[in-house]
Amino acid sequence: MMKKLLSLLAALALTLGLTGLCLAESEDARPAPSPDPYSGIWQCDRATAEIIWEEEGYRVLIQWGSSAWELTEWEYSCYYQEADNTMVATDGSRVELTFNDAGEQTACRVVYEDGKALFSLDAEGCLIWQDGNENAGEGLRFVRTGDYPEVAEELSVG
Repeated sequence: MMKKLLSLLAALALTLGLTGLCLAESEDARPAPSPDPYSGIWQCDRATAEIIWEEEGYRVLIQWGSSAWELTEWEYSCYYQEADNTMVATDGSRVELTFNDAGEQTACRVVYEDGKALFSLDAEGCLIWQDGNENAGEGLRFVRTGDYPEVAEELSVG
């Protein structure tokens, strides 16, 4: 029974594009900075940034709705620079999504997949996004509004 379960999990991992199945913590995994200055949900007008620590760095998802039918998403994998308390991304993407009146996605256009960004905290603790491709984050100051749901669950379990 256990062999079948492991085989099923390995097949699922390959289907999802993962390079292998790892049941224990990866040897390459690094702990999040403590205290973790970035993980959580951040808001600036109609833009939301969700940041979570993964095995080797932060994953950042920024969603910005220009209307009820259009949404732009930027997604970055960032490494943390402890020396200056910043996050650096060298492989981000930007995707434009369109929805119909029923809220169903009708179009998806990948704008780029070579995004670069720098994230930092200003003196008031607001998240600053310096987008290296289009300067999309110019003038935005994100305020932390809460924990990322997965982080909150992990904190309540431990």
